Amino acid sequence: MNDKLKLSKRLLNRFSVIAFVSILLTAVFLTAAFWFVFANQEQSDLQIYSNTVARAYNADSKAEILNNYSSRNIRITLIASDGSIIFDSSNGVKLHTKENHSDRPEFKEAIKNGHGSSRRMSSTINSVTYYYAVKTNDGNILRASKTVDSTVKMFARIFPAVLLIMIFVFIICIAMSKRSTRKIIGPIENMSKNLDDTPYDELVPLAQTISSQQKEIKKQIQKLQIEKDKINTLIQNMSEGFILIDMDKNVLMSNHSAAKLIGANDERMIGKSLISYSRNDTVLECVESALNGEGKSGDLTINGRVLQIMTSPVYSNNRQNGVICLIIDVSAKKKAEKMRREFTANVTHELKTPLTSISGYAEIIASGLARPNDVQGFAKKIHKESGRLLSLIGDIIELSQLDESTSSEEFVPVDLSGVAYEVAEDLRSNAAKQGIDISVDAKKTVIKGDRNQIYELVYNLCDNAIRYNRPNGKVKITVTESENKSIIKVADTGIGIPQKHWKRIFERFYRVDKSRSKETGGTGLGLAIVKHIAEHHGGTVTLESNESGTTFTVQF
Repeated sequence: MNDKLKLSKRLLNRFSVIAFVSILLTAVFLTAAFWFVFANQEQSDLQIYSNTVARAYNADSKAEILNNYSSRNIRITLIASDGSIIFDSSNGVKLHTKENHSDRPEFKEAIKNGHGSSRRMSSTINSVTYYYAVKTNDGNILRASKTVDSTVKMFARIFPAVLLIMIFVFIICIAMSKRSTRKIIGPIENMSKNLDDTPYDELVPLAQTISSQQKEIKKQIQKLQIEKDKINTLIQNMSEGFILIDMDKNVLMSNHSAAKLIGANDERMIGKSLISYSRNDTVLECVESALNGEGKSGDLTINGRVLQIMTSPVYSNNRQNGVICLIIDVSAKKKAEKMRREFTANVTHELKTPLTSISGYAEIIASGLARPNDVQGFAKKIHKESGRLLSLIGDIIELSQLDESTSSEEFVPVDLSGVAYEVAEDLRSNAAKQGIDISVDAKKTVIKGDRNQIYELVYNLCDNAIRYNRPNGKVKITVTESENKSIIKVADTGIGIPQKHWKRIFERFYRVDKSRSKETGGTGLGLAIVKHIAEHHGGTVTLESNESGTTFTVQF
C-alpha cells in the first residue's frame, strides 16, 4: 500500500508541475499574443489616422491645420524633403532644435514609395514607438507616431491580475489532479483483487506476467506445504524425541515425544530457551558440544526412564545455524540387556550345578575310589542330575523359541477342555505318587492358537501345582467362558506364595524357595514359559495365593 501511495504522490506532483508550467506558459504566450495583436491593431489605426491627416493637409496645404489633428497619444510631424522639421505637435519643442530626419527609415521609404513605416524600441522607458509616414502633394512628408508599452511592461502591468487567475486555475488543476490520480490509481489497486480485470491495455502484459507468477508461486507453496506437512507428520509421530535448536539455544521445533521424555510442556517450548525446560548436565553438555561443531551422545535418567540423547550440528550454505537433538527412550533396551546378563548368569549357574555333580560322581567312579556298593547310588545320582540338566536345557530351548516366535498365522482351533483333560491324565500317575488328587471341571471352549504351546502352558501350571502342594493335596483344572473370554484356572491346596514374590514370580530362574525347587527338580523357567505362551496368544496370567493354596488364571 505504501508503494501505491508513493505512486499517487508522484502522479500528483507531476500533474501539479505540469499544471503550473502550463498556466505560466499560457499566461506568457497569451500576453505576447495579445501584445502582437494589439501592436498590429495600433499600427493599422496609425496608418488610417496618418492617411486621414494627410488628406486634410493636402486639401489646405497649411501646417497650422495639423494642430486640429494632434492628440496626446498621437504625435504629428511634418518633415521637409531635406529632412528638416516643418511642424511637430509635441508641446514645448522648438523646431530649430530638432535633428534632421532624413536618415529615418520611414522618411526614406516615404520619399521613395510615397509611404513608409517603422518602429523603434526605447530601453529607457521600456516602450515601443510606431511610425507611419505619408508623402504629401507638396513633396513634404507627414509622419504620425504613437508610443505603446512593450510586452514586458505590459506583462508587468497585468501580472497581479494574471497571478490571481493563475492561482485560481492552479487550485482547480490540483483538485482535478487529485481526482484524476485517484481514478488512475483506483483501478490499479483493484487489480490486486482481480488480475483479470485490467483497467489499461498497457498493464495487460504486466497482469499476465503477475498472474503466471502467482500460479507458479501457489504451486511452489503447495509443494512446500505438502513437504512441510510430511516432515511435521513424520516428526510428530516419531517415538523418538526431536528438538531443533538455533545458535542461541532457543527451541525452533520439537515434537510431543521430546516434551514427554524430558517432562516439558511442548506447547511452550517453541521460541523459548532449552535451559527453561531442561537443566540436565548431560543434555546441556551434548548441546554445547554440537554448537561447537562436534556431535555428541550421552545417557541420562529422567522420571525413572533411561534416555539416550544424540546431538548433531546443522549446516546451511557451509554455515552452522543450529543443532538437532534426538532423544531415545532406551529403558526397554537397558532392561533387556540387564535381563540378558542375568539370564546368562542364571543359565551358567543352573547348568554348572548339575554338571558339577555329574562330573564329581563320574570322577569318583572313574578313579576307582567308589566302593562297589556305592557305584549304583552314584549312578542314580548321575542319572537324576542328567535328567535335571536335560529338562533345564529343554526349557531354555523352548523359551528361546518362544522369544523368536511372533507369528500367529499358523494358529488353529484348540479345544481348551480337551487340553485340560489330556494334561490331567498325563500327570495323574505323578500326582498319585505324592498322594495328590487331580480333577478337571471343563466346559468345551475353543480358541485360535498353537495346541502344543497351550498344552505346555497347562502342563507347567499343573506340574507346579503338584510339585509345591502339600501331601494328600488337591489340584483342580477349570475351563470356562465369561464375557467373550476363555478362562483356564489351575488351583492347588499347596503352601502358597507370599505376596512380595508375586511381581517376580514370572521372571526366569526366579524361585520362591530355592531349596525346595532343587528337591522337586524345578528349573525356575516353568512360569516364564507360561507367561510367554499366554502373551503369544494375546492372553494374560494372574495369580491369587494365600496359606491355603494358589490359583493361576489365564485369560484368552
